[in-house]
Amino acid sequence: MTAAIAAHAEDKADRGAIASWILYDVASSAYILMIPSVAYAVYFRSFVAGDSAAGDAIWGMTVALPLVAAGLLGPLLGAVADVSGNRKRLLALATLASAVATSLMMLVGKGDVLFGAALFFVAHLGYMVATGLYDSYLPTIASPERAARISGLGWGLGYLGGIAVFLATLPLTSGGITEANASTFAKSFLVTGAFFLVLALPALVRLPAGPQRKEDAGIGQAYRRVLATVRGWRRDVEVPKFLLAFYLINDAVVTIALFTPIFLKTTFGLDVQTLLALTLLFNAIALPSTIAFGWLGDRWSRRGAVYVTLAIWAVALGIMGWASGDWVARTLAILLGLVVGSTQSLLRGMFARMVPTERAAEYFGFHSLVGKVSTALGPLVFGLVSTATGNPRVAMVSLGIFFVIGAWVLARVRLR
Repeated sequence: MTAAIAAHAEDKADRGAIASWILYDVASSAYILMIPSVAYAVYFRSFVAGDSAAGDAIWGMTVALPLVAAGLLGPLLGAVADVSGNRKRLLALATLASAVATSLMMLVGKGDVLFGAALFFVAHLGYMVATGLYDSYLPTIASPERAARISGLGWGLGYLGGIAVFLATLPLTSGGITEANASTFAKSFLVTGAFFLVLALPALVRLPAGPQRKEDAGIGQAYRRVLATVRGWRRDVEVPKFLLAFYLINDAVVTIALFTPIFLKTTFGLDVQTLLALTLLFNAIALPSTIAFGWLGDRWSRRGAVYVTLAIWAVALGIMGWASGDWVARTLAILLGLVVGSTQSLLRGMFARMVPTERAAEYFGFHSLVGKVSTALGPLVFGLVSTATGNPRVAMVSLGIFFVIGAWVLARVRLR
């Protein structure tokens, strides 16, 4: 009886940790929607930096810098978290930095390019460091058989955060980005930062802290640990092969997600209210589809499910490259809703099955490094191609090569 009660209590604790982990996805998804994806991206590109020909390149550089910084810090901070047992403390600090910087974006006005870029750097760096540590909890709280489903559930329900913050900020954003309404529009960033922090709190309380260790957890020890891991990959090449496939696929996924709102605005003349409405449609489609793809990955094949999403990506890029008409924007919102979260969630679940649990933060640090370096290259490529050709359609279609090569590499990874 005592053993049964203890097992029940442990199961409840596990469910509580999983629920708080999923809620953090809800919190962070609100940030992703409002800051790098739609509201702040369009606000910075069209109002702060001015609607100039070099706007895409300026925004691309603004996005790229924190991505590179987060990628370089990822493995070292992950190793420090594993060695010291301070993973949850680092998660809390990074989350707080991101939420505060996001809230301060309400102070960014027209022409404040450096100030706006600096706040975005802190917010996005904090977000990416935090989500790398957050992702590393997946192999800790979920069994290998449930990793894809839990990953998909978190990513899918996370879209509720986007829907909630969209509705909460609608009175602020409905007036659009004009000289008269800009300060009101910018208050939506304060709402987003507060939403992120409040909904992240349960994870910062309920996720396991990990044992406190006495061994040296400084940068020197972390650096040696990271080097030892990299040397070990000469004997076990499956992890670096998977990371290469993830690098290529994620490069295209994140770049398309970042630049689609700007693409629709410049190519089809959509205003910010229409973009936000399409984003709501995107989130409504993404929620069930991401959960469904996670279930499909566990019940059928994770790799096969990824290939299904890549086929849908090919259709979306074809429409971006050559289609025109009123139906295009809605169709793209639906197609991207089917695959943006699904592709990334499936890859996260696949990687969770490949990493040793006791070094999960370090391994997910490499996952973060690869993801962030890839998402730095993509925006730069898009910005340069768009500026050089004067045609964002060409820039979008050119990203398809990343999908093709990434799928080829993924086919050669032996999953375990």
